Amino acid sequence: MELVQLKAEARTQTGKGPARRMRANGVIPGVVYGLGRNTLHLSVPELALERINRSGENVLIDLEVPGEDKEESIAAMIKEIQRDPVTKNPLSVDFQWVSLKEQIEVEVPIEVTGTAPGVEEDGGVVQSQLHTVAVTCLPTVIPEKIVANIDGMQIGDALFVEDLPEIEGVEYVPEPDEVVLTIAPPISEDELEARIDEDMLESLVDLEVGEEVIEAEELAPEGAEGEAEASEDAQESDEAE
Repeated sequence: MELVQLKAEARTQTGKGPARRMRANGVIPGVVYGLGRNTLHLSVPELALERINRSGENVLIDLEVPGEDKEESIAAMIKEIQRDPVTKNPLSVDFQWVSLKEQIEVEVPIEVTGTAPGVEEDGGVVQSQLHTVAVTCLPTVIPEKIVANIDGMQIGDALFVEDLPEIEGVEYVPEPDEVVLTIAPPISEDELEARIDEDMLESLVDLEVGEEVIEAEELAPEGAEGEAEASEDAQESDEAE
């Protein structure tokens, strides 16, 4: 897996005001931490960040940070992008240093492929229990996706972790008998409408929760003390507002 280059700028100002000004100029505030290194405050171009984020999951990044010595055996990964709950625009980003010589655990997206008679002929529905699967491997061999093949599956059949393809250098974290997906019987129109209504309700609840979190962050004092990572997360949440 090739590393994607990303140049960052050192950031000395913290707080909501400077963060807003940076975002207005197309720059996203963030931090990078991990491997026992000091947490660094930085900023990156929004367009470059979104381009990397759209290129796939678990992208390895050659992150250039002023004043930070580069090491060939170390790369960065996007740990989290905090977004506006309404516009979905990025507010801040957390990067994490990883060693290219040590195994890590990551979530890899599952892609369903194939033709299931239970779906094509009998009107069944693919019900995914897992949309991602945790794996351990070296960062350089992280798969872009894991293929779940449903060829030949009938209604009532299940596909398990042990049925996923073997990939050299990659080990699945879940138990082999954990269900990835099933082929469920057809659902009625009433059940479909009920599910749609339930999904809409969950979306509204998520939005309300997001607004409540924002209000709580606005009331929270800046510079709260605590464990290193928790403190950084709290500070970046304040900056996001």
